[in-house]
Amino acid sequence: MIIETFLQDLRIGLRVLIKEKSFCALAIFVLSLGICAVTTQFSVVNGVMLRGFSFPNASRLVSVQLIDPTSVNFFGVNSQMFSQDFLDLEAEQKSLEHLGAYINGSTVNMTIGADAQRFTGAYVSDGFMPALGVTPVMGRGFTREDNTPGAPKVTIIGYELWQRHFGGAPDILGRSVRLNGKPATVIGVMAPGFAFPQNEQLWIPVFNEFPPQDRNNQNAAGNGVQLLASLKPGVSVDQAQLEFSAFARRFAETYPDTNKVFNTALVEPLIKAFTPAALSGQLLVMLAFCFGVLLLACVNVMNMQFARATLRAKELAIRSSLGATRVRLIRQMLTESLLVAVLGAILGVGLSYWAVDLLTATVKNLANPIPAYITFDIDGRVLAFTVGATLVAALVSGLIPAWMSSRASAAEALKDSGRGTTSRAVNLITRGLVVGQLFVTCILLIGSLLQLRSILNQQSLDYGYDTSAVLAGRMGLMDGDYPTNEARQLFYERLLAQVRTNPAVEAVALTNRFRMVFSGATAIEIEGRAYKEEKDRPNASFEQVSDGYFGVTAQKLLEGRDFNGDDTDARLPVAIVNAAFARKHYGLESALGRRFRLSLNNGASFTPWRTIVGVVSDVRMVGPFPNANVDDSGFYVPFFATLFSPVAAAEPSAPQFGTIALRARGGQRGTALLEVLRSEARKADPNLPLYFVGTPKDSIEVFTGANKVIATMFTLFGAVAMVLASVGLYGVTSFSVNQRTQEFGVRMALGADQGRILGMVMKQGSWQLGLGLGIGLLLSAGLAVAFGAQIQNFLIGITALDPLTYLAVTVVLSVVSLIATLIPARRATRVDPMVALRSE
Repeated sequence: MIIETFLQDLRIGLRVLIKEKSFCALAIFVLSLGICAVTTQFSVVNGVMLRGFSFPNASRLVSVQLIDPTSVNFFGVNSQMFSQDFLDLEAEQKSLEHLGAYINGSTVNMTIGADAQRFTGAYVSDGFMPALGVTPVMGRGFTREDNTPGAPKVTIIGYELWQRHFGGAPDILGRSVRLNGKPATVIGVMAPGFAFPQNEQLWIPVFNEFPPQDRNNQNAAGNGVQLLASLKPGVSVDQAQLEFSAFARRFAETYPDTNKVFNTALVEPLIKAFTPAALSGQLLVMLAFCFGVLLLACVNVMNMQFARATLRAKELAIRSSLGATRVRLIRQMLTESLLVAVLGAILGVGLSYWAVDLLTATVKNLANPIPAYITFDIDGRVLAFTVGATLVAALVSGLIPAWMSSRASAAEALKDSGRGTTSRAVNLITRGLVVGQLFVTCILLIGSLLQLRSILNQQSLDYGYDTSAVLAGRMGLMDGDYPTNEARQLFYERLLAQVRTNPAVEAVALTNRFRMVFSGATAIEIEGRAYKEEKDRPNASFEQVSDGYFGVTAQKLLEGRDFNGDDTDARLPVAIVNAAFARKHYGLESALGRRFRLSLNNGASFTPWRTIVGVVSDVRMVGPFPNANVDDSGFYVPFFATLFSPVAAAEPSAPQFGTIALRARGGQRGTALLEVLRSEARKADPNLPLYFVGTPKDSIEVFTGANKVIATMFTLFGAVAMVLASVGLYGVTSFSVNQRTQEFGVRMALGADQGRILGMVMKQGSWQLGLGLGIGLLLSAGLAVAFGAQIQNFLIGITALDPLTYLAVTVVLSVVSLIATLIPARRATRVDPMVALRSE
């Protein structure tokens, strides 16, 4: 009986919607926009945060860190895991199985035949792949023997690397390659698509490449790993947390020089560790914006439903007179709303398939693509979410109009002879809904514009020098070819001397700065100042550079001197500071001869005092992203300095990785030196691949490319929201004008001019606009005050209460809303009084 009645409602609803083609088409299109938005964005949230990994052990995978609990902030927590920490944990723990240590996103130099190339690889322990539950499709995995210092070097390669660089050779197993300057044997090939943890192309035993160091060794700080594992069956995350926190406390007591502040463990699901708060917060904010778009769509359809119900008052009255109950009428109208929502969902999901494909292609083709394990798919969870959104849309858009319409008196409706009058309550609701649309749109527009302006600020940051005039390339001097500090230092010095003889080069230098974008920041102490706690110590950016670096970046020497070959930590630790550092810490006094030192291990130990020998003009030392507690102040140390050692190094320390930066003579662009740099690098070492070659401007665009996608999405959210709000205001005003045709005719017959009629209609739209804008601006400001610290983590060069943004939204929404009101208002002024008085 219930099914039969429902089918009858469906047939009636279909006939009604077919009859009312205009309403049906518009309502379906409006809802499809909202459903497309939430489906597309939820597929992103699902792919990044919810689906997790596709590995056999995915449900049991956890991350383990030793953390400083006092350092927790929005961007994460200060953590460490020395190789020796990992080995001790692996030997003694009882909660986990198949512990895997790894260093991901690493440079691996591989020579295949005579071709030296740089690949992105991961250094992993023998427990890494068993923890994931994966094995090579060809060959074998790593053994404990492979993962020991001095063992024959082996590697497992990715399927795509095998196909692209080895032509899918069937005899790949046992093939010899030169890996980081040493012979290595290929022992396995992973399955197609496997590129974990990020976009790795090959895997190497970690402790074979980086032998574990004692915790008190000065190199221990650079001997860290990350840890993943699978929980033993029946063991919870909380149980593992208790066990590993006990280990952390013991390590902190036993090894205070290195582990003192890392006295707590953090065990959490691996997918959570891979989606930090900044990323998940950004995705959830975008999902909330999509829900806002869907809400606007539902409100638009609700107002259309009220208009339909008014026009169908006579029909509903007749059906009620013939015995239809109120419940029956509500059910019929909800069935029609459900049909509209389902059709809107079908179109919306179809649009979202296109949108997801476009988004996937965009992010996968970025110069810095998302990890390979992340895919955006419209799977069962996403479709279930869409079904839920569809039901909500049907209820939100249809229930109140159906409820209000079913209350109408049949006698009153029939006496009105079909003039289609509306009740005062319905008028208040529809106009209130427009106010709601306006303040929701106001909030969405302010959020979208703040994000857009922040990303535009990021794209136009002033780095203090022409980022297109410099060319840089990265080098990794691996132990196979450069086993000692002396060997690396000799290479760097030979390369610099060689490039400086090239007449096309105006200046050349070495730096530790990664792609000329990122270096680092650290807490420091100024000599003569007292600091009660670590948080009182100021942070400063740092960079290791060779002599001549300031000629590359065109920085002016304001005081003192540049670095020279005699500047070593053993002789006298020195530094050059920028003007912002000098102003911040010494005011109008000279910084020359003053000293500062670095705070290590949360103030538990310190580096030797560094003497300031020069002051240079400012360039931006932090990257193009928000960096909490770091300002423009920074310092430079010699390229061969040992920056984070608690004792002055007796010998120069040459970094394993370095960036060479050049400025072209005659003011040419940096790209003019591309062939010069490649040629000089080949002459210095034909087996050393030069990678990440490009200008700083190119590198900045690589790192900010994803934000351009986000800016586009927020722009679309804001534009769609504004269109929906203006359409809603237009629709309600237009319907109101149609309903008041007779009233306007009477007024004009009695002497009212067009200006008075226009004013009446515009007044209605203006108070709706004013009320909606006022509420929206107040709510936006309230959210900015309540969550200002969190919101500011996403913004660059702008605050959440930026007055220009609020003013721009006010002006834009006012203009659009007034236009949406003016069009039906002008139509009202053209009413012919005689025609209006004769109409029903």
